[in-house]
Amino acid sequence: MDNRKERLSDALTAWFEAGIKKERHKEIGVEVEHFLLDPGSGRAVSYYGQGGVGEILAALMDMYPEAVRIPGENLLGFSTPSFNITLEPAAQFEISITYSDSVSEITEIYKQFREKLDAAAARYGACVCTFGCQPVSEIEELQLIPKKRYALMDRYFREAGTDGPEMMRGTCSTQVSVDYFSEEDFRRKMQAAYYYTPLFKLLTANSPMYQGRKTALFMNRADIWNRTDPRRCGVVPGVFSEHFGFRDYAEFLIGMPLIFLERDGDSLYTGMKTTGEVFEEHELRKEDLPHIISMAFPDVRLKQYLEIRAADSLPADYIPGYLALVQGLMYSEKVLDHVQEQIRVRQISGDKVRETEQSLIQDGFEGYIYGVRAADFAEEAISLAGEELGAYEREAIGRLAKLPLHGPANCKSAEKRGFWHMCESPIASISCYG
Repeated sequence: MDNRKERLSDALTAWFEAGIKKERHKEIGVEVEHFLLDPGSGRAVSYYGQGGVGEILAALMDMYPEAVRIPGENLLGFSTPSFNITLEPAAQFEISITYSDSVSEITEIYKQFREKLDAAAARYGACVCTFGCQPVSEIEELQLIPKKRYALMDRYFREAGTDGPEMMRGTCSTQVSVDYFSEEDFRRKMQAAYYYTPLFKLLTANSPMYQGRKTALFMNRADIWNRTDPRRCGVVPGVFSEHFGFRDYAEFLIGMPLIFLERDGDSLYTGMKTTGEVFEEHELRKEDLPHIISMAFPDVRLKQYLEIRAADSLPADYIPGYLALVQGLMYSEKVLDHVQEQIRVRQISGDKVRETEQSLIQDGFEGYIYGVRAADFAEEAISLAGEELGAYEREAIGRLAKLPLHGPANCKSAEKRGFWHMCESPIASISCYG
């Protein structure tokens, strides 16, 4: 490794080491993305114009006297002591809630936020919906918000010939973050998160419609992400190695195309050049590190915490269950030991995770996870998570396990689950629940 790449690797590794938490709390963070839709047609509301997402965002910010606007010519988000609001590429509305070890506390913050957002949206004739995929609007008709970062990403994905533009405009997720207490704890948690990723995606599959048509697949959002960009998405290479560490993740980042570089208030397009190649030409600055990290989109992302990016956007009633499930699994030494044993016995690899996920995309709960019936695998995971949790969290996981959105992701199994109404016409499929 030449000197510049070595310095880059050292800097990224030191950044991740600085994320090690000394206090062993079981804190989690959550980000939930939302579509703002026209309730009559189900079509996406644009950022622009009268009654657009820009105006709805401004109305919401006015409800929070303590809000601090994100700097910039256009209003694209704001922060409060409890949460941050930002907009995703095609004006998907994201809330990022401050870390807490209490699922009920996070749930209450989200509930109060939704009451205000729903009211702001209704004022402009829009409704707030949680789906994994854009239910009615055609992807190519959706405009990007006025943020240069997204224009450059869109250019890169089109030049690379991937389905990144579809991901940017057409998907919404629920992301949960957890802390790590050492490099070994990071490795164990990252491997456990990847081990359970196929289950997380299946349990939260919430995309009965896509671009005005019934989805032909279970886990439609997962399928879109699989077609986005293998050099920055999916499973991090070598993640199941017993020696995987911070430097290995740094090497993953160094080998991916960076897309663009921030310099002196401007974004410079770097195209297909890898991060390593870009910093052979430019001096590394401290502010470059979070940017590099933000340009990777694997299912489990390392920042100065672990971000689990597997779940579709979920209705409000089911978010507490997903938070509790992740908290119960990721902060249990018993679970982490169990996963290590399963990795050894079942010889789990990145390829096995990908193969398992692909089978679930096709077969849903009729499929298998590492050779185990999906329903049985889910039951075991829920039981293990529940051992670490209180009554509120266990009850919330119980609601998630009954989520009436699994079947409609592929209508062939919806009828026997009794949720056929979710697969009806596009407009009938749209509801502003949760």
